[in-house]
Amino acid sequence: MKYTLEIPEYEASFVLEFLRRVTSVKVTPVPGPSLVTEQDTTDYLLGNPANARKLRESIDQARRDEVLDRPLLPAE
Repeated sequence: MKYTLEIPEYEASFVLEFLRRVTSVKVTPVPGPSLVTEQDTTDYLLGNPANARKLRESIDQARRDEVLDRPLLPAE
């Protein structure tokens, strides 16, 4: 049986990792514009000067171990 899943980009890594761990499921990516890699996401963020600045600031803070732990919002 085949299914097509449309997954929001921000959840794709989690869902794909989950599916890869289920041995009875075969994951076959479909090439095309909807297939976005982590590098594509980084390139997109760096394409906007304001986003690039914030991303670099966040990376610098993480390297200095200046991170905040925040609770996740409950699923609706």
